[in-house]
Amino acid sequence: MTSLWQTLRTGLLTRSLEKLFRLPAWAPGWPLLRPEGLSPAVRRELLELCPSAAFAEEGGEFRVNLAQCVLCGRCFRAHPQAVGELRTLEVAVTRREDLVQRVDLTTGSFVEPTPPPPTRAELHLPTLAFREVSAGNTGLDDTEVALAGNPFHDMSRFGFSVVASPRHADALLVTGPVSQNMREALWRTYQATPEPKGVVAVGNEAIGGEIFAESAAVVGGVDKVVPVDVYVPGSPARPASILHGLLLLSGQTQQVLVGGRLHEERTQVVSSEAGVEASSRRAERGEEHG
Repeated sequence: MTSLWQTLRTGLLTRSLEKLFRLPAWAPGWPLLRPEGLSPAVRRELLELCPSAAFAEEGGEFRVNLAQCVLCGRCFRAHPQAVGELRTLEVAVTRREDLVQRVDLTTGSFVEPTPPPPTRAELHLPTLAFREVSAGNTGLDDTEVALAGNPFHDMSRFGFSVVASPRHADALLVTGPVSQNMREALWRTYQATPEPKGVVAVGNEAIGGEIFAESAAVVGGVDKVVPVDVYVPGSPARPASILHGLLLLSGQTQQVLVGGRLHEERTQVVSSEAGVEASSRRAERGEEHG
């Protein structure tokens, strides 16, 4: 009776996607370039100010790479006329270039990218089992992956589950820059995962290596070893962003960032198709690997 009373007092902890994807008021957002404020002096200061070298200027373009941003907030606090805030956690993308904002300094406008490719239809399943692989990260992104399964985020309500073996998985969640010592292990894990299979690179380190990119002990981002379907930026990636990446991979939502900026048409999570295909695949794997 005491347990029941405590449950009723606590109430429902699981948050809606709308609340999960909303960045808390106290947290800095992602940088959002404002072309009209990018004077030569401001550009020089931004290049010197950023601790993670997220800004770059070359080929007549000024860029900011969200996969190198650590969300310190220094840029938009120092130069609000040139850098605004992108306040969303729906930041998972299917290609790395959609994490880069590019401003043509000649025209003073954004370089418009082509539409992003959709995720593969064969992975659009009502349930998705994944195996996490730590390929050499600091442990921060691993913690965030674990938090995606807590009562507040509850990834299981969308059909996502963790499995112990890649032979039972639909996808791999890979964290950290791939170290030289983990390169072979990651490749073997990928090979052991049955087709069709997906790969999600979780965190800035997994996308491009971040501060470890130039280390001799590091191969680089995950896509230098295995093909990647979805990239989830962050330092570390937040649980809600990881959840958005899984929803994107499974076809339950669409990409929001295009060219590092919010797409005009924001999409909502859609219901999955019937689970006949997924169930048959699970049964086949049970017969093969049981």
